[in-house]
Amino acid sequence: MATEPAFDLPYAHPSVRDLAFLLTSPSPWRCGADLPPSRLLGPDGPALLRALDQNPAPLLAWLAARPSKRLGHYAEKLLSFWFRHSPHIRLAAENLTVCNNERRTLGEFDFLLWLDGEPWHLETTSKFYLQLGAGPDGLIGPGLRDAWCLKSNKLATQLELSRHPAAAARLPDGFAGCLVGARLTGWFFYPADPPPSAPLTADQLRGWHAPLALPWPRRHADSRWAWLPRLSWLAPARLGADDTHDESDLRARLQLHPAPQLVAELQAAADGSWREVARGFVTPAAWPDPDRLAELQARIAALSAQ
Repeated sequence: MATEPAFDLPYAHPSVRDLAFLLTSPSPWRCGADLPPSRLLGPDGPALLRALDQNPAPLLAWLAARPSKRLGHYAEKLLSFWFRHSPHIRLAAENLTVCNNERRTLGEFDFLLWLDGEPWHLETTSKFYLQLGAGPDGLIGPGLRDAWCLKSNKLATQLELSRHPAAAARLPDGFAGCLVGARLTGWFFYPADPPPSAPLTADQLRGWHAPLALPWPRRHADSRWAWLPRLSWLAPARLGADDTHDESDLRARLQLHPAPQLVAELQAAADGSWREVARGFVTPAAWPDPDRLAELQARIAALSAQ
């Protein structure tokens, strides 16, 4: 299975590529409040990204001052940088929690923005799900702690937060009755190549998942491979030759890992780099753990019963 649809980014620096991915990649599903990528990119966006690619020092300094090993936090920091530097956006607040009278947290605003002069509550997320069962409800996270249907339901609740009476005292001036939007990114992984069904999108970025011990799906006989650590899951990989491996060597390196690992199939480009042409999760023999999977499926069933 190829990386579908073909998606490339014209930037060299990894963090700039990740930022561009968050701003321009297709959404994997529709939530009903989808903000078009062009709104966050803005008319000056391509030029700003090119300038950052030539001089990424400001972005790297921003990330170094706020280090995190969690992919979600890394993505939030990239967007936070953008919202501080894009001329058509003014950041009013981020990660703003809302509590009730008993001080129980009701939710958190990812971002409150002035976007082209309009007040917006923006929720953002990047998700990676593997399909183990039929349909969208069979999409689960590689760590067996999350599932698409659970996230979709939580997102719907988050998008209503600005309308909750307890939020009124927390909203900045001018945000009462603000517009509400979501920017969804990520990759979904399938054992075969079925067309996604609604609300999943036909142009979602998708890859494969397959057992680690078996030959991996590949597009080209002469491909090389790379192991993508969690903070490299966003944009398609673009690597130097020294960072690539043959399949048997990489399989041996991954043998001791008890959880699925993300790998990229790479082809040589004219500029000497190796570019991702497909990606997939390789799964160890003991995955999924039956107890953890049963616990996750029970949560999914409880949600469906509501």
